[in-house]
Amino acid sequence: MSIADHQDQLHSQAEIASLAGVSRATVTLWRRAPGFPSPERGGDSELFRRADVLAWMDERLVPRQLLQGDPDGTTYGVRARRYLAERLPAAADAPRPAVQDTRSDPRDADHVRELMGQLCDRVRGAGSRVDYVNLLASLHFLRRFEGSHWSDVVKVSRTGEGSDGAAALLRHIAAAVDEQLRLNGMRPAMRHALVRLEPRSYGDLRQVVHLVGELGPRAFDLMLDEYELLAGLASGEFFTPRGVAELMVRIAEEDTADGVPLSVYDPYARGGELLAAATTWCAEQGVAPHRMRVCGITHGRDTAPLATMNLTLHGARPSVFVSSGRPWAASAAFSGKQFSLVLSNPPFNMSDSTGEPRDEGSWPYGPPPLGNDNLAYVQHVLSALAEGGVAAVIMPNKAGNSANKPERGIRRAMLERGVVKAVVALPDRLFSLTSVPVSVWFLVHPSQACDEILFLDARQVGTPVRGKRVLGGEDVRAVLDAYRAADTRRGDSEQNPAVPTAVVTRETIQARDWSLSPMDHIDAHRPRRNTVEAAYSEARFELELRKREVREADAAAASALERLEHEESLGGAAGWKTAVVLSDLCEIQAGPSYSLLKKHMTNRGVPLVYPQNLRAGRIQELADDRHVAHEATRGLGRFLLRPGDIACVRTGAIGPPALVRDVGVDWLMSTNVIRLRVGSDDRAHVHPGYLAAYLGQPESVAWVRDRATATGAPSISAAALGNQPVLLPPYAEQQRVVEVLAALDAQSTAHSRLAAAVTATHAAVVGRLMVSDPGEVPQPEPGRRS
Repeated sequence: MSIADHQDQLHSQAEIASLAGVSRATVTLWRRAPGFPSPERGGDSELFRRADVLAWMDERLVPRQLLQGDPDGTTYGVRARRYLAERLPAAADAPRPAVQDTRSDPRDADHVRELMGQLCDRVRGAGSRVDYVNLLASLHFLRRFEGSHWSDVVKVSRTGEGSDGAAALLRHIAAAVDEQLRLNGMRPAMRHALVRLEPRSYGDLRQVVHLVGELGPRAFDLMLDEYELLAGLASGEFFTPRGVAELMVRIAEEDTADGVPLSVYDPYARGGELLAAATTWCAEQGVAPHRMRVCGITHGRDTAPLATMNLTLHGARPSVFVSSGRPWAASAAFSGKQFSLVLSNPPFNMSDSTGEPRDEGSWPYGPPPLGNDNLAYVQHVLSALAEGGVAAVIMPNKAGNSANKPERGIRRAMLERGVVKAVVALPDRLFSLTSVPVSVWFLVHPSQACDEILFLDARQVGTPVRGKRVLGGEDVRAVLDAYRAADTRRGDSEQNPAVPTAVVTRETIQARDWSLSPMDHIDAHRPRRNTVEAAYSEARFELELRKREVREADAAAASALERLEHEESLGGAAGWKTAVVLSDLCEIQAGPSYSLLKKHMTNRGVPLVYPQNLRAGRIQELADDRHVAHEATRGLGRFLLRPGDIACVRTGAIGPPALVRDVGVDWLMSTNVIRLRVGSDDRAHVHPGYLAAYLGQPESVAWVRDRATATGAPSISAAALGNQPVLLPPYAEQQRVVEVLAALDAQSTAHSRLAAAVTATHAAVVGRLMVSDPGEVPQPEPGRRS
């Protein structure tokens, strides 16, 4: 650890006096001198940034009568640095990440749900839910770092009592966090938030400390989600979804000229999500995050501490500044500095501005229109790029094809100078509280000028979850693979139908009014069948793709069956158990009562799983409006579904159960569904996939039907279902069965898709052959498909 690692630390006037070896009265006089740094307000005190103070001291010689053994010509800056160097090794409690684990702990979601349930209302009292989430974030921040702060909090939580004790514990937590924020250059902010909390009992606050202590290292992401939901942030302040952040970083790093970026900047850092994604990726490449220059500007005083904590938890030593002005202003914290990676999700201006170009500012690509900052942010990002650097900026689609003259001129200048590398259109409904469709613009330094632009249409990827669309790991990989394939100029055979691409020349873009909208350049594809020729071309492409998938699935299934038969011939079924009942293998939970659900049912929220959702061993989405309000699920957590759960029909037409995979996670059971869950302690000898397959065979379904009572409709109780016998082989045998069944499922799916592709090709051929005048068929506009 060096002095340079703490250049952004904030100091009080008394601490400045200690650094310089002078009295506080002397510092008071210094503050009246020209050029002395301006203070920043930190709670009830004024604080000064270390780097600014040292720079001012470097210009001030220590008078001879005050040298105190220093050589003649010593500056106060030299004295202060010596003072810091002597004391840094003793700073044992400086924040250091504990052993980091990038994997999410599946138990974290349960703990956070419990923390946000009844405990939230009991602990916050007259305080807000946002104040309470700040408490959780503060505790988690202290917990995840080595040092004495967390042990002190735990010790105090075990010895206090009553309302006075609770208030004292909250003050202790706030003071510890504010001190760590100050060490990282962030103004103290938690004291005012936490003192507003009024716990009903000391035991409730102690329980919060205990539960936060059980959370894994990635739980801070869940807290950010809760904060965004509860704070009701305006559309300009929503956090960037983790899948989008990962996608931006992964594609941007494909084009970094100097390998792993060592400096990263976000001029609108929100909760630090993009900077955190960058530090995580760099850490995976072997670069220690604390050696990176991680800088950001936040525009909300409430989210700024969260951003600092978030980045510090990722191992970075961030420089995060709060600003109420635009980042391109001359007084901005990082004005004139350049970075190897710039990421940003700036606030959107959706008005189709007809304003004239603004007069103020320096705009190398043209002054943006008054009242619309979209392309002002883009130009600021470009100005912050170092030579060889790459940037990724989220822009509303409107910014790519706006008819506004100044904006069109800016796009033209950017394209003529070759700073646009690629544009990726993303699905709608990615962000909370807004459904604005967006694209990511990938930009490069002018020294890396591009003559062609790669466009990707990724609007079809993602999974609907709770009214939003979420980009999962497979979606990110699909877009990244499409980018790599197109960027290396591979043929059409490599295209992914879900992510069509086009490599377009500057001349073609000029002919299309300098548009940077992927939809204006990627010829008719899945969502846009404007011509019979395009429909025929797409159908043939889809047919060939599905034929290839079938060949691969057939080969995989044949190989799995051959292995199964070979192992069976060697006596692979030895050691099977016969006297096991279902209740010995898993927890059985019936769905909530209808009266409990009825009062919370709505048209939007958390989907309910009904028996008709259980199809072909999976949970399938159906077109219905039956949901439960999000806030109601906090008291219904035990009825939510997790990956690996098995959903069975409780009342109604008894059929095979469904294994919860991607679809159905965090959905709520209806009254007519019953859930089986293999406990974490039993996962070593019971495979949920095997159990679901065993219970789905006709004999098992018949066993349940025979024991279902038939008053109005067949119904099975948890107790009766728990008596169902299960033939349980050794775990290795279960895995083998699951692998074979998975290969057969994939084969069945591939053949179904091929059948659909054949039907679509049939219709496309008919349409193509029956056009009255083939010469009138519109031809695709120029633009080379990747």
